[in-house]
Amino acid sequence: MRAAAIRLLAADGPLARDLSPAMLLAPDRTELAANAAAAALRPLLRHPPMELAAAFAAAQEGAVQRLAALEAPPTDAQSRPISFDLTLLPCGNAVLVLARDVSLERALRGALIDSRQRLKDLVDRAADFTWEVDAEGRFSFVSGQRPLGFAAADLIGRKPSDLAISSDSDAAFAGVGPHAGAEIWLKGAGDIPVCLLVQGQALEAGDGSFRGARGLARDVTEQKAREADLAEARHRERLVLHLMRSLRRNIDPDSALAAALETAIQAVGADLGSVHRLDGGVIGACLAGTADADDAVLSPTAIESDNGLAMGHAGHRHGIAFVCRHEGRPVGLLVLWRQDGRGPWAADDIFLLSELAEQVAVLIEQLKGHEALRQLSTTDALTGLLNRRGFETVLARAVTRARLDGQGGALMYVDLDNFKQVNDRFGHAQGDAALVATADILRENLRTRDPIGRLGGDEFVAWLDGVGPEEAKSKAQELQRAAADLARFAPGTDRPLGFSIGIALMRPAAQDGVDDLERLMARADEAMYRIKHGGKGGFVLVE
Repeated sequence: MRAAAIRLLAADGPLARDLSPAMLLAPDRTELAANAAAAALRPLLRHPPMELAAAFAAAQEGAVQRLAALEAPPTDAQSRPISFDLTLLPCGNAVLVLARDVSLERALRGALIDSRQRLKDLVDRAADFTWEVDAEGRFSFVSGQRPLGFAAADLIGRKPSDLAISSDSDAAFAGVGPHAGAEIWLKGAGDIPVCLLVQGQALEAGDGSFRGARGLARDVTEQKAREADLAEARHRERLVLHLMRSLRRNIDPDSALAAALETAIQAVGADLGSVHRLDGGVIGACLAGTADADDAVLSPTAIESDNGLAMGHAGHRHGIAFVCRHEGRPVGLLVLWRQDGRGPWAADDIFLLSELAEQVAVLIEQLKGHEALRQLSTTDALTGLLNRRGFETVLARAVTRARLDGQGGALMYVDLDNFKQVNDRFGHAQGDAALVATADILRENLRTRDPIGRLGGDEFVAWLDGVGPEEAKSKAQELQRAAADLARFAPGTDRPLGFSIGIALMRPAAQDGVDDLERLMARADEAMYRIKHGGKGGFVLVE
């Protein structure tokens, strides 16, 4: 056998020009014969690894040996290591070594493995799980870490439609959705809603029929939640911006406060709301909106709480109340209600309303200042009665209301007789005191609903709503009796202070057409002229 092997490797032998290395080794591993290709094998045999030495020894004992993928060192600096699969054949006391270069095969296999691993890594990064469905649309393959919160095996045999919340799941898992993928909602483990971005490719059988689909799925639930949060934040910003623009457009604090309340109602989907004044922790007038009977359920809690917030439930409604603070002081209360179907108040609602409550507090303070200015512009500073401008405004409304109601009324001018002597003899301080006392007499003897004014100097005026001639005369006599108290402001004089009163009754429509304000005031002036020129201290009534 040894001689036969030498002949195979001889110059004219069949293995001499073979591209695969072949070499015959003596028991001491010296080279007995080799073909030209064996040069690449010599570095490996010169310093054989342990498994090759063991295989050589076994071959010498007559056993055929096969070794896979042994790497031979490069023969020079320009060459690369070569991988060989070796077969060791016993040839007497020699060993025939046949080698096959598997470098390319190993490189290709390695590249394929790397490519598959690379693809797997990319798929793992691009998707939470991969899937495949059969011709009936049932999962036949699922990979990934607990897809939808299930073990992968639990999904095998189930249809995506069994888990569907949205109606387009069948199309997405049939590979007919958009190329960029379709967003669908499924019920995950524990019926937790999960939003998946599904991309698929339909699979065809040889006859063109549908045999299933495969693709990728990525859980985008958190992304959708972030997008929703961002949309809510942008919505809040738009609402606050809208509120600020509305406030700039509404110079009148009443209109601005109503606009702010309407913005708050729209912002949180409320059904109704109101803004109340807070004074010393006590709820005051409703400044905007409509007060609700259930406001009392929330208001005390909000006022007493440290954060000025209260939420509650009444009937079929959720309520929320915010204390509106200006520079740390509670100045108002914002109360909103909405139906149960809209759900309880969320953190976004509370955040937005807290922002709006700050603006409402500013508006309440502006309204307070506006009311103070309005009060100053319509009130006589000395007596606290309405001034001419304020009284004429109130009188116009009262006369219009009386005309529409058909109740009538009386306009009463009151002149303080002999007042000039008080200023001349006793000083202006005494005169001012007399005017204040006159205002007190009018307040004490007229009804709280009857507006009273000081036209200037010693001239006063009042509107007696719904009175007839006899009541007007009786009231005039009552006032003149009360005026006797004014004598103390002009002691020792023969001209005591008193009242001259001119009264004009509002005419019914049947007498002289519809009585208007100018005609009524003209008749009251006529009555005062007549009493002044007919003697002081009396009254005249003109119907």
